[in-house]
Amino acid sequence: MPPAEDRAERAERILDAAAELLLRAGYRRTTVEDVAERADVGKGTVYLHWKNREELFLAVLLRESVRALEDLVAAIAADPLAVRFSRLTEIQYANVLRRPLLRAGYADDAETLGKLLPKLHGKLDPRHAEAFVEYLELLAANDLLRTDRPVRDLVVAFQAVLHGFLGRTPPPEPALIADVVAHAFEPLAVSTRQLRAVAPRALELFTEAVALDRKQLERAY
Repeated sequence: MPPAEDRAERAERILDAAAELLLRAGYRRTTVEDVAERADVGKGTVYLHWKNREELFLAVLLRESVRALEDLVAAIAADPLAVRFSRLTEIQYANVLRRPLLRAGYADDAETLGKLLPKLHGKLDPRHAEAFVEYLELLAANDLLRTDRPVRDLVVAFQAVLHGFLGRTPPPEPALIADVVAHAFEPLAVSTRQLRAVAPRALELFTEAVALDRKQLERAY
């Protein structure tokens, strides 16, 4: 059996090939044989990592999701004020726009992804979604989020806004969604001092979410 590092490198190469073909030809027209040929490995080698075609392409999407969240964590670490809900949304929205496969999911692009996206959520650790809820609860407890509606109602409303923006062609600029979120979800005044106070816990929450998703992804490695 090859060393773990070699196995991980090979898995990354296969995922790179699968991502490229998924964007070029779409899920329905891309086979495991195509991916193996593009990655310069045998078809059986692909199955050493993923038990079937669907699992392989779900891993591609999960990797994209992990990378976007890692970028968000880096942004918060570099600037604590990035934990403001409108600013955090702007950052993550831009992260998704830079990743065509993720955006295809939000845009319900069946040509590219087929029916993969609903199944991706089943691959995520349940604590992933709860980290976002806990983040909003943290903001609400520190007067950084409107409190006239339950947090879980705000989650539903926010998801509708995000999907609406990402589903448009061309997608609106990140600054616009930041403005919408600021007016719809934040109080009139947002305290910089409070943002700095909650930043360490928000960073911890999203770092934990990255670790959970990364663990899911690396199980095949």
